[in-house]
Amino acid sequence: MGRRRLPKGRRRWRLVRRGLYVLAFGFGALCVAVGIMYSRTKLPPVNAAARAQSSTFTYRDGSTLAQVGQLNRVAVPLRDVPPYVRGAVLAAEERGFYHDPVVSPSGLARASWAAVSGGDTQGGSGITQQYVKVAYLNPEQTMSRKVKELFIAVKLSRARSKDWILEQYLNTVYFGRGAYGIQAASQAYFRKNAGALTPAEGALLAGLIQAPSYLDPALGHTAETRARWRYVINGMMSTGVLPRGPLPAFPSIAPAHTEPMYAGQRGYLIERVIAELHDHGFDDDQIYRRGLRVTTTIDPRTQAALPEEVARATGTDRDLEVGVASVRPGTGEILAAYGGRDYLTHQYDNAFLAALPPGSSFSPFVLATGLRAGIGLRSTFAATPAGSVVNDGDAQVASADLLTATTRSYATVFSRLGAKVGASGATRAGLPGRLPPSGVHAVDQAAAYAALVNGTYAAPHILAKVTDRSGKALLTVRPRTRAAFPPAVAADVTFALQMALLYDGKKGPRQVVPGRPAAGTIGTTDHNAAGWFCGYTPDISTAVVVYRASNRPVVNIGDAPQRSSADVPAEIWRSVTESAESGLPVRPLPGPAWVGSTRRFAPPTPTPTPSTPPPAPASPAPPRQTAQQKKAAAKAKASAGAAGRPTDRATAAKTPLPGASK
Repeated sequence: MGRRRLPKGRRRWRLVRRGLYVLAFGFGALCVAVGIMYSRTKLPPVNAAARAQSSTFTYRDGSTLAQVGQLNRVAVPLRDVPPYVRGAVLAAEERGFYHDPVVSPSGLARASWAAVSGGDTQGGSGITQQYVKVAYLNPEQTMSRKVKELFIAVKLSRARSKDWILEQYLNTVYFGRGAYGIQAASQAYFRKNAGALTPAEGALLAGLIQAPSYLDPALGHTAETRARWRYVINGMMSTGVLPRGPLPAFPSIAPAHTEPMYAGQRGYLIERVIAELHDHGFDDDQIYRRGLRVTTTIDPRTQAALPEEVARATGTDRDLEVGVASVRPGTGEILAAYGGRDYLTHQYDNAFLAALPPGSSFSPFVLATGLRAGIGLRSTFAATPAGSVVNDGDAQVASADLLTATTRSYATVFSRLGAKVGASGATRAGLPGRLPPSGVHAVDQAAAYAALVNGTYAAPHILAKVTDRSGKALLTVRPRTRAAFPPAVAADVTFALQMALLYDGKKGPRQVVPGRPAAGTIGTTDHNAAGWFCGYTPDISTAVVVYRASNRPVVNIGDAPQRSSADVPAEIWRSVTESAESGLPVRPLPGPAWVGSTRRFAPPTPTPTPSTPPPAPASPAPPRQTAQQKKAAAKAKASAGAAGRPTDRATAAKTPLPGASK
């Protein structure tokens, strides 16, 4: 006799009931496990001060660049911190500190999900948890560490008062500039004791806790800092710490890092290293107190030569600001950088933060875009003024081919070429790809020009590797590269820039780097707002920019030592390149591939018409091409022929003289 079959409804209910039993059992088991873990979790001794150790930054050869992280902390009782300063910190970090539970279910859920999914394991941390993490635990980002943090925070909240926890937090949290605690921060930013802080100053310090080194207004992110400060002020008003009304004035701060260690170029390099460590996920606690060993890409010999070369070129013109960055082609390693005369007196980094108009130094990337579109170097464009765009030195010429326009810096030609093909080549090389170009940084220009050596762009970086104090590798930086240009396109742009380097419209031909194949060009801008020189060899790419701190034009001031806005950058570039190349074997740059076809967008003009035509330099022998370069050139020619725009082989066989037109 078969087993009696239950009705369908009863079978469904039995399954539901069994599921509920399983869930109840699982929840009970979880509660038991959590209870056991909680009971076994003890409050460990405070370890932050005892374990603090400075981190060491080195040059690429292992010699010491700097040591950062001395423990700067002065504890003060909570009663000595003004109520509005305490309220500012609560408004910034945890507005419900005094009445919300230490660990909220939503915060715990976010932390658990982040740990499981691989996201940010710090989500949901309140003031108590932040204090526990810094004072009791190590900075590793693991689920076990996060759970332990939660349990210790709960136990601490039951053993200590809210006021005690807030006092410890205010004396422990990091505010940037090497300052731990509100008293040290007050001295570092405002040169006063914490008890003398104004509400606006307290709000600024409270806002810094989120990202202290990034939000320091002395280091270039003023807009973000002001936005964070307004958020804290509004929070103070909404919680009753400040009466509602107009925002107070944004406070003035003292210069960052006045210690002698930051003098000269060292301060700029330290800040750049710390910024890149942040980008790789290292927090300030690890950087300043966990004894990291950080190897940079900076070459000490090239770096040491920079201040002397800049000083020689700029002379006594104290209004002239200079930014320099040198990058290794193919890897993006930053070999040297010059941010200003002295970090202690000028903390705005001219190499990494100053965004200045590139002017005609942007032309090679418009040229690369045109070559990719099949418009060859012999193609002719009108060279008359195009709206507000005029040629360098106001040269008057009816038309010019792209090779001549590159050689003599005819901005009008590239304005017309850009209107036809755009500037996507700049985007491929890490620059803004819009026209007219917006402000660019010297370090990005150096990396972009480095991509013209063989067509490969490598993102610039200053870190090589990071280890902990025991020598365990925490980070090894690999080049982040991508194909920016076909090798044949890069070869043609390089050939044009070699011609530009050999030609000077005022003095005639000159070899800028004796005995070395090199390519480069000047960059003049509207109203002489800035002057550039960017160029490269197979071993190093360097961008130099000058501008005036007073925002006056770079030239025609009277105290300016240069005859044109590009003369000083060119002199600095030549000196830096010669110094960096000293002792290295001579390596060739690729010869021209002559991609694309000759197209006529304007009738050719026989000669340009400067007041005194300079003599044309002799044509240099093109460097021997590798088999790969020859193959790329042949492929480019075949592609151009298939498109119905044949390359003029008779013309291409001849190396043109700079400035000559077909």
